[in-house]
Amino acid sequence: MYKLHYIYCKAVIVLLFLHIATDASSQVNSVKRYEIDLKREEMGISGPGILPNEVMLRAREFIRKDPSYYVGYMFEGFYRYDRSGDLAGYAQAAKPLRNALELFEKDYAVALRDVYSSEEAYEEYRDRVFDYIYITEKLMDCYSNIERPDSVIWLLNRYKSWGFRHDEFGADNYIAWTYHRNRFYTSRKFDFLYNSVEENEMAALHFLKQNLETINKNAAKNESIISPWRIIGTKLSVYHYLSIIYSYLHKPDSARLYYQYMKPYSSVFPYNNYAIFCFTTGFFGESYAYFTYASNRDTYDRYRLKESIYYMSILDVMKADPQKSVNDLSRYIKETGVRPGWGWYNMGLARALMYNGQLDSSMICINKAGKFNDVHIGTTWGQSHYAFSHSILKFVNLQRKEAAIRFEDKYYWLSPSKLRKIAEIKLEQYVIQMLIFNQLSSNPERSDVYYRLFASEATISFDEIFYMIKDYGRNYFIKEFGRQAENDERDNIRKYFKLFQGKLYIEKGNTREALKILEEVYNQDLIKDDEYEKLYLARLYEALALANEASGTKINHEKFRNQFYQAYPQLMPYSDVKMKFKLEVETGEVESAKQVLADLNTFNMDFETGGENLPVLKLHFSRTGDKNVLKYRVESSWGTKIIEPSSIIYTDTKNVAKKLAYSIFNLKI
Repeated sequence: MYKLHYIYCKAVIVLLFLHIATDASSQVNSVKRYEIDLKREEMGISGPGILPNEVMLRAREFIRKDPSYYVGYMFEGFYRYDRSGDLAGYAQAAKPLRNALELFEKDYAVALRDVYSSEEAYEEYRDRVFDYIYITEKLMDCYSNIERPDSVIWLLNRYKSWGFRHDEFGADNYIAWTYHRNRFYTSRKFDFLYNSVEENEMAALHFLKQNLETINKNAAKNESIISPWRIIGTKLSVYHYLSIIYSYLHKPDSARLYYQYMKPYSSVFPYNNYAIFCFTTGFFGESYAYFTYASNRDTYDRYRLKESIYYMSILDVMKADPQKSVNDLSRYIKETGVRPGWGWYNMGLARALMYNGQLDSSMICINKAGKFNDVHIGTTWGQSHYAFSHSILKFVNLQRKEAAIRFEDKYYWLSPSKLRKIAEIKLEQYVIQMLIFNQLSSNPERSDVYYRLFASEATISFDEIFYMIKDYGRNYFIKEFGRQAENDERDNIRKYFKLFQGKLYIEKGNTREALKILEEVYNQDLIKDDEYEKLYLARLYEALALANEASGTKINHEKFRNQFYQAYPQLMPYSDVKMKFKLEVETGEVESAKQVLADLNTFNMDFETGGENLPVLKLHFSRTGDKNVLKYRVESSWGTKIIEPSSIIYTDTKNVAKKLAYSIFNLKI
């Protein structure tokens, strides 16, 4: 009995000492955390005067002082996140952020549960809970940027498990965005997904509408605790994602409705997304203006792709001004360096150079982009979009290289070396074409993105899409584009489907049907934006010229050929339409003029000294010292300038005719 009493007393004493020790340890930790919080408040994490290394040094100090406190890991995670621009960087940032999240939940579960229960609780816990929100947001971005959407969903569901009555973060919005961003995958790849694009998009809409219902349901209770403006802010976030989804689903009226809801709030209005919406609905001038504003405004994150920069390069091409895009993108690539978006910008530059006639420079940019593993941060564009866009641009470039050989020598078929070069290019085209077919066949959203012109997730232009589909499935596409021309809800886009129908009939050799459709479009005068639809007009005139030539209608062929040239001269050397000029020459006493003119006549175009209604090419040869000067310009038959006056200074006639031949089509070589 005495022994039992002794053991009991000893146990009590040990427990008492343990309690004293634990209490002392707790007090020590409390003091350390108080010191950490004071230093954190004095310094902050970012802002003017704070050196980046200071943040990391402070993070290490905090972790050393109390490794069980979340603040040090939060500092480290934020530091690494803010300086990440690749997969490795975001993976490194995720580790301390995950530690911070778990330590926060362990110590502040009461704050997370009760923060919105009363005004008093909100005042007490608000700042701590905002730390939790910021940690969650950054960790979510890390998982998303390293392509771990399953971890994103796990994290967001974990966040939602606290049952916040007011969701400042908007977890359901990000769940919806994650479904949308990964819509083309299935449950075989990620468990949370459904097995079709349509089902995944419906899931995204479900979460957004669920969030909106929750906001409205709790609005009255929450207004007693937080500002009504904060509740409006959460609604605007839902509208933002609803507008994206409806735009993708080709529901322009629904998307426009939510953009209208957001427009009064300029500080949060999604200018870039609205610009994409305007682009997809055919309001190209408005789209360009909003892209310009978004590009100048969105300077906060230099490690993310600016979709606006890429889209503006497409619009520059559409308005027959590829040189502007060449200048802008060359400068932007140089200024920003190699970082996320560099591959996309090089593909945009490749497109502009290609429409500018600089095919070799264009292919260099295409090859650069092909070797670059771009990181798709903050965008729904993924690796499949990137690879497909790269393949298409390479294919179109090769087609133009083949056309350039034919343009530069009307008797190319007499040259074995040129025939061999054409055969080599055709073989490379075939390989790329097979790759494109494979990429399309494995893409579950090809009908809604690539066959549905101006889709919100398309990253190639309508002109490039035709190169993609013209050689296969013509009957299918004639029927499909005819259906879309009748049913598409975008009034400004329907004419593009009809244009494609007519062009496909030409490819089939059915001139009668082609003319029927193309003349209907031409006579309806459906142009809404003269400045940004020059590419469309040029392709319409080109198709009409080809169809009339095939039907033997010479007058109409010449009419539309001349309109094609005036609308977009850069396209003509790569077209099946052969250009004809009225030639006016003043050779003076320049001996080399005869050789230059002889060389010019080897190019695949015709010249007449007479003839009416032809563009007039005016050449004037002269000498300045020991150099020859060739001045040239092109005017319409009624005297309007088509190609601005310019000159070529030379001592040797080699390549003079080539430079002149491309220059009269406003091309650089």
